[in-house]
Amino acid sequence: MHDTDRLRNRQRVTNSPYQVGIVNGRKKIACILIVILVLVAAVLVSANVKRQEPITMVFGGDCAFVHSFERVVQDHYRYPFAKLDWFRRADIRMINLENPISLRGDKTPKEFNFRMHPKYLGVLKDANINVVCLANNHIYDYGKDALLDTLSYLDSAGIRHVGAGENLSMARKPVILEVNRKKIGFLAYYGNGSWYPASEGSPGTAPRIKALIRDDLRALRENEKVDFIVVNYHWGQEGSNYPEPFQVDLAHFTVECGANLIIGHHPHVLQGIEKYKNGIIVYSLGNFLFGYASSKEYDTAIFKLVIDQHQVLPQIIPIHIASWQASLLTGKGRETVLSKLREYSMGFRESIF
Repeated sequence: MHDTDRLRNRQRVTNSPYQVGIVNGRKKIACILIVILVLVAAVLVSANVKRQEPITMVFGGDCAFVHSFERVVQDHYRYPFAKLDWFRRADIRMINLENPISLRGDKTPKEFNFRMHPKYLGVLKDANINVVCLANNHIYDYGKDALLDTLSYLDSAGIRHVGAGENLSMARKPVILEVNRKKIGFLAYYGNGSWYPASEGSPGTAPRIKALIRDDLRALRENEKVDFIVVNYHWGQEGSNYPEPFQVDLAHFTVECGANLIIGHHPHVLQGIEKYKNGIIVYSLGNFLFGYASSKEYDTAIFKLVIDQHQVLPQIIPIHIASWQASLLTGKGRETVLSKLREYSMGFRESIF
């Protein structure tokens, strides 16, 4: 057989349907294997990247563990929060602590003076409170010594505090908590500098001055690289269910400077909740466990916020206070609280309702 004939025969075999099928089959198998390897690699990578768990924060309004509260609760420290296990389980639990913690100090000249016995730290610890706001008009009720005692007692109990300090720098110092790989920053302010503000040489509260607030927010974002910022303001007209124009202006300014959530207190009653740009503004949470209240039975609310991935989910939880014990409000009472908050929020361009 000539060489040319052998070459023709080899080409006939190579180009036969049988041989072509084998080659195509091998190519398909190779492609399938590549796809499987890519999918396996993706699964392995995703397994190493844990899904970020949600962060739950709960906020209560004005708390003063004094007077009627002391007479009823006595030494039963678990009693006030005995029915709020869900509160204890939140990642962040914050209140406005509207009294110094001390056994000493002289009354400052004013109409009402509050001072909490150090034993009631047991109530805060039982409730798992991990942050308190001290920027308010009662933290200096018994002067410098009582304020310094307050800071010391809270530090000893492992409870973080914001809004007051040994000097202006410490009063402005933020609290930063890291929860589920996110950094949450807290700030708090009271007044415009006219009521026992801290200075570089004396203790007091962080004054509610825009320039300071702007600088503090910028430092949290740029230097501390926090993911979420909560600002507490002690402000507004007592007994009013609607914010003053200066509150709305300051709240909008604060959100524009980088705050994500504003928690307000001082009016002792609930006010509306506004959504503004990338922020939520709770103008007043009213009284929570306020021992000097005119009644030891009333309805109020806790504000709850869940951060889940890129979602921010707000919720109002109506609460009933009876003989200084908090419990979930149900039925008609619950709907009344929610209905009132909707009404108080109607004047805003956007709210959470």
